[in-house]
Amino acid sequence: MSYSAEQNNAICVEFFETAWNTGVIREDLLSEDAIDHSQVGGKTVSEPGSGSFKHIVGMFRGGMPDAAISIEDAIFAADKVVHRWRLNGTDTQGIMGMPPSGKHISMTGTTTVRLADGKIAERWANVDELGLLQQLGVVPPPPGAH
Repeated sequence: MSYSAEQNNAICVEFFETAWNTGVIREDLLSEDAIDHSQVGGKTVSEPGSGSFKHIVGMFRGGMPDAAISIEDAIFAADKVVHRWRLNGTDTQGIMGMPPSGKHISMTGTTTVRLADGKIAERWANVDELGLLQQLGVVPPPPGAH
């Protein structure tokens, strides 16, 4: 079966909103050998299947149990979907091995997904980690920033 670009976008929206807003990884929307090409804290997290997705979502939702994602822009054509998103939450448990800050965090990123046969086959994410670290107080803001 061939999926339209609109159907592929809907699959991605369902997968990522469910994962980030509830913590549930919809494995039925992932191909068995799906690859997540993510970098977190300078480390590449890439393994086939749902493991990488579970690790990344679990790490952030573990630190920010109220995490919620909103998709702010979507571009999709054929088998590719690109989302610009914002993740909001409160750092009550600590993120990326850092102690809890108690701060409200708002981080942004872009995710590119390739789908095959109506399932997520590959994912690449670019996340504003510098902005996250500045909000957590680990990295100072640039001079003159408010």
